[in-house]
Amino acid sequence: MGEGTNLTEARMPPGAATVAESVPLHPMQRMAAAHLLESQRIMAPVTIFGEAEADGLVAFHQEIAERRADGPAVSVTHILLAILAATLSRHPRLNAMRLGHSLEVYADINIGLAMALADGNLIVPVIAGADRLSLGEIATAAADLRARAEAGKLALADVRGGTFTLTNAGMVPTVSWTTPIIPIGQAAILGIGNLRRAPVVRGDTVVVGSALPLSLTFDHTALNGYPASEFLADLAAGIADPRASGARLET
Repeated sequence: MGEGTNLTEARMPPGAATVAESVPLHPMQRMAAAHLLESQRIMAPVTIFGEAEADGLVAFHQEIAERRADGPAVSVTHILLAILAATLSRHPRLNAMRLGHSLEVYADINIGLAMALADGNLIVPVIAGADRLSLGEIATAAADLRARAEAGKLALADVRGGTFTLTNAGMVPTVSWTTPIIPIGQAAILGIGNLRRAPVVRGDTVVVGSALPLSLTFDHTALNGYPASEFLADLAAGIADPRASGARLET
């Protein structure tokens, strides 16, 4: 659906409150609205929620931050992208789309990274071949996409070809779980919440640790809950121990 698509109009009910201001939607928001409505029409989205123990992720990030001298800083999100790419390589049905009566599994792992812009709009540039990139290369690619997105210089090719999407709602401390909408042409999207300190049970002891909320929305017409749950469990294990995740963590 393109920018000119007519969306269903919401009409004010009789006796509704007086409108103080009418704010035209930015063309980018109008395009996103058409895309999201079409996604909801053609898919059967289901969201499952999980939480990963993240002490290993936090410790690894601190280690990287201390030793990396060149290139863009490596963020927790960049590490998550590397772990996500490795996990998708073991769960290819999440890196796919339903087309008619077939599940089309992609040969490449191209992860869309949702970015909020200063004007309030959201854009999703794509890190192509994320499973073939090192952590340092992912950080460099993400930093370049962020800079060009903020400058309004992204090319059409930068936002096309995504096979899976990561969206980070954890920038707002009060947000834990979300129900993200799957982009058209994909089978799933992962939302991450606020990385926080929380009670963690280890054996028979409750300790204070780091926890990362995970929200996976998948198209139930493309795959069932069990493979989606297996993927989420594998991802959580990789977050708990990044070195055992299979990700390319060299910087």
